[in-house]
Amino acid sequence: MSRWKLREVILMVVLAIVCGGIYRVWDVLYALIPATAYALQGVMTGLWMIAGVIVPYIVRRPGAALIAELVAAAVELLLGEQWGLSNMISGLIQGLGSEIAFLIFAYRVWNTGTCALSGVLASAAFMFQWYFQYGGDTLHLGTQVAFVVISLVSGAVLGGLLPKALADALCRTGALRNYEIAKRSVKSA
Repeated sequence: MSRWKLREVILMVVLAIVCGGIYRVWDVLYALIPATAYALQGVMTGLWMIAGVIVPYIVRRPGAALIAELVAAAVELLLGEQWGLSNMISGLIQGLGSEIAFLIFAYRVWNTGTCALSGVLASAAFMFQWYFQYGGDTLHLGTQVAFVVISLVSGAVLGGLLPKALADALCRTGALRNYEIAKRSVKSA
C-alpha cells in the first residue's frame, strides 16, 4: 500500500472529531439509563465503535481504525464525558479490536461482513474493559452473558453496518470521489 495522503489524514481527523461529538451526545443519553438496565446498556454499546469502521472503510489504510478511535475518544474526553481518562483506554482497545478485522483480510476486503466483524471485534475488545474495570465481573453470569451477546450484536449493527451504510451514502454523493472507497466502487461496478 502507498503512503497516507494529506487529504486522507484530514478526512480521518474530521470524521473522528464528528464521531467524538456523537459519542459525547451518546454519553448523555447513556447516563439516563438506569444502572441495572444492562440489556439497554448493551444495545447502546455499538455506537461507540463507529469511528473504527467509517474511517478505515473510506480511506482503506492500515492503522486508520486505531487512530480514528483514539482521536474520537480524545474529543469525547475534551467535551466532558463522564469516564475520565479510562475513556482513552476504551478508544485504544476498541480501535485495536476494529483494526484486527481489517488486518485479518490484509486490508483487501472491504464489504458488509468485514465492517460487521470490525464492529463486533471492537465491541468484544471493550468487553474486557467492561468486565474488569466497569464492574461486569460483579454481575450474575446470566446477566454477563446477556450483556455480552447484546453488545456484540450492537457492535455489528451500530458499530459496523451503520457506519458502512453512512460511508456508502456519502460516497454516492460524490464527496468521496478522491478516496479509496470511490475508486474501488468504480472498479467493481
